Amino acid sequence: MRVMLELPNDPDLREAYRAALSGPPAGMSGLRLRLSRAIDLGGMPFAIVSLPSLTRGFRPGARYAEILGTAPRSAEERLPSLVFSLEVEEPAALERLVAAARAVPGARAGIDLPVAAFDSWCPGRDRPPLFHAREAALALIRAPALVAHAPPLRGEGVNVVMVDLGLSADAVSAFAPEASLVGAWTVPQGAQPQWSSAPGDAPFDGHGAMVSRNLLSLAPAVRLFDFPLLPDRVDEVVGWTSWAYTALQRVRLDIEGLLAPVFPGPWVLCNAWGIYDRRQEGVRPDHPANYTGNPAHPLNALVAELDSVAGLDQVFAAGNGGQFCPHPLCGPGDTGPGNSILGANSHGAVLTVGAVRADGMWIGYSSQGPGQPGFREAGAPFSAKPDLCAPSHFAEAGDAAALSTGTSAACGLVAGAVAALRGAGSPCAALSPAGLREHLRARARRPPDAAAGFDLRYGHGVLDLEAALKVP
Repeated sequence: MRVMLELPNDPDLREAYRAALSGPPAGMSGLRLRLSRAIDLGGMPFAIVSLPSLTRGFRPGARYAEILGTAPRSAEERLPSLVFSLEVEEPAALERLVAAARAVPGARAGIDLPVAAFDSWCPGRDRPPLFHAREAALALIRAPALVAHAPPLRGEGVNVVMVDLGLSADAVSAFAPEASLVGAWTVPQGAQPQWSSAPGDAPFDGHGAMVSRNLLSLAPAVRLFDFPLLPDRVDEVVGWTSWAYTALQRVRLDIEGLLAPVFPGPWVLCNAWGIYDRRQEGVRPDHPANYTGNPAHPLNALVAELDSVAGLDQVFAAGNGGQFCPHPLCGPGDTGPGNSILGANSHGAVLTVGAVRADGMWIGYSSQGPGQPGFREAGAPFSAKPDLCAPSHFAEAGDAAALSTGTSAACGLVAGAVAALRGAGSPCAALSPAGLREHLRARARRPPDAAAGFDLRYGHGVLDLEAALKVP
């Protein structure tokens, strides 16, 4: 069983952590010794399998290197905690670890589950394999209303962090020359996780490029910040919730200490990834270490803080576990109504996006609500997820090989819509993140085959940008 352990960022522990990241076996031995002093594990056997903290640094692109060179740097000392991904025996070891964490102020423990991008393809299930092109997809959500607005809403002055598989600078400039790819958080080779990245060096036709195309189709003038949560096109590599936690923790730290002073304005996080399979979780939803159904898990608690404290708009894909065409990665009990929108994607502090075709028909792989019961709002009978739907499963008019699929594509469109609606001159610009989520749900267009009230497939309906611009 893999578990994430979060401990306060003590100077001695941080020094040992940094030494272990440098690679020599002595460094890892020293870290194990320091860890045993920081928390009483009672001789419990464990293996340190990943050290996701202290591995990320923001690297600006050449255009912004001089500007950010004079900005105050976010120091590692400002990180509130250090995260360890441990392999432990199950299930008694997990209980002991949770109890030990409770005895240390500021420490927490939770299940560490694999995460992956929410792209999708259903061979032989749909005829034609893709339905329509981008023009029809944008027409469905009444996107022309953004450009027709006075002033036109194109995302100027809005900052978007793409937490994905990495962006392609060439793809961004080809699709939206006005957009600025400011830089990327990089992972030095030799650290854990082990891969290298640089601003904008992901594949031209990769998952990140696809999601960014959709975002830029609605907000072509945004400033993009690339956070490659996973390497694109590396076989048999999965991410973990511990990686996602430290990623979002670092994003928040660098926005507050490094980036916001130089790039003021709203911040939007686009998250087209999540959980496919809960089998490795092994604990009930009300267990304190549970991730997929427990709002107190460290990652879910951080998502709540990013909303209520940091004031960031967070957009998540619902997932590709729909009952009629689930992704092959889905666990046997992780498809269909109530079982396929999991963890942070089910959180009330985010905008959760399902997928429809460009003609508005719900796509059978789009994860269905309700969300997990632990995330329902006070007084609500259930967790009303997804919030709404947006188009997916379409191609570019000038390039039939440039496909947009999965709830990832729909997530990119809605993140672009949020960025456009956050721009100067928008009637929605002053809404809080919670206020904007409620506004978009209230203005969503209900399909003819949707249930009255909340629909398990469509949520509150299909994104409607013309209606969204009408604010009381």
